[in-house]
Amino acid sequence: MKINFSLCVLIPCHNEALSIQGVVREYGEEFPGAEILVIDNASTDGTAAEALQAGARVIVEARLGKANAVAAGLENCDADLIIMVDGDGSYPAKGARLLWDRYLEYPADLITGVRCPTEEQGPVFRPMHQLGTKLFGLCASAVFGCCPRDIFSGLRLFSRRFYKNVPILSNGFELEMELAIQAADKGFSWSEVDVPFRDRTPGSSSKLRTVTDGCKILRSLLLLFRDYKPLYFFGAIAGVFLMLGLCAGAPPIYEYYRTHFVGRFPLAILAAALMNIALFTFLTGLVAETNLRYHREAFQIKLRNFQRHQ
Repeated sequence: MKINFSLCVLIPCHNEALSIQGVVREYGEEFPGAEILVIDNASTDGTAAEALQAGARVIVEARLGKANAVAAGLENCDADLIIMVDGDGSYPAKGARLLWDRYLEYPADLITGVRCPTEEQGPVFRPMHQLGTKLFGLCASAVFGCCPRDIFSGLRLFSRRFYKNVPILSNGFELEMELAIQAADKGFSWSEVDVPFRDRTPGSSSKLRTVTDGCKILRSLLLLFRDYKPLYFFGAIAGVFLMLGLCAGAPPIYEYYRTHFVGRFPLAILAAALMNIALFTFLTGLVAETNLRYHREAFQIKLRNFQRHQ
């Protein structure tokens, strides 16, 4: 097994000119010899120039969205390990060192830094953001069986096996949730480490829009539920149509039981239609689940072949 790993520090950022130099230099000092790769995500404030001046390699990604920036960075990286961190200065480099140390002791494909503000600093999370993080974490736990403590953390460590084999299908801040769910669904090993978290660089502002991005994340969660748990997703919809069909069909059935005559044909036709929709919806989920199992088996074989050639 390798003793020394090549490392790339991946920093996606949009309009972070005030903080990016400090982040690049802090991580460069903490990880001497690592490549510092900044992905300038359609910035208009000179972020790229500031990163270059600090000594980073810079890639420009014109498609706005954090996930787009990270995807572009992964395409241009071939290190053994990647540490992904936001460019706003809120994640101290010593927290990334904790992820590195955890990997050296207990290697995992995905290691997440769980944000823990210091006692001296006090709370740094917006109340709505903190509530949203907990709610989405609970949803991921209930639907996918994974129990991430900080599903939206921007500090992550990826193994080569992970980042070379996991597609990024989202566009924006849904990225972190998608990575956590894909790790759990595809059988990658993952762990979490408490890391320090601080206020972003003074003068800079958060790019997260609470309501708009929250709706996008909820939509992404529903799509992931549909794609990765199709039998449960379509089964739940089928159950709703089944209950509606039973409610619509109860009066005609009761009337027929009493009089041996069906007088409510509209309700009887509606009940039959709802029952058919329920059946076809359930069969859709069953077929999708069977197809998904085939793809999971193929992916596991691909992953073994990838590991064999490393």
